[in-house]
Amino acid sequence: MKSAGIIKFNTGKIVLYPEYRVKDSASYASEPYIIGQNLDYKEIAEKLLETLEYSIDDAPRPLDWKIVKSNYLKGIGVKTMKALHNGSVNVSVFTREGNYYINPTVNKGSRQGFQGTKEDIIIPLSSNIEELGLALEEAFNKCS
Repeated sequence: MKSAGIIKFNTGKIVLYPEYRVKDSASYASEPYIIGQNLDYKEIAEKLLETLEYSIDDAPRPLDWKIVKSNYLKGIGVKTMKALHNGSVNVSVFTREGNYYINPTVNKGSRQGFQGTKEDIIIPLSSNIEELGLALEEAFNKCS
């Protein structure tokens, strides 16, 4: 399974990052952080494919989650969790069983974070880049 996150800020900044999934635990964002400005959904889809290649399943558990959080904020170019959640939306994507599972989230602020909705958008891994872009657009439109 491969997984990644995409954050879209109201300034037009887009950040994509691979996720390292810890067995029987949470996942965490990792490098490389791919940052773009005012990308269309096809361009986001292209960068997503690149980002997913860096994802790791069954990654080692971090020794210090505070360092992971600090590196994440620094990597995406914000100083605080409040700045991360100010005017942003997030979509998570993972692959499994021949499909992309694209999950829009609800921005609950810096204390509660981005929380997934129950309505994944599911499309086949064989989808072309335009179809993936349309699915990402649909997901971002469902974010709040």
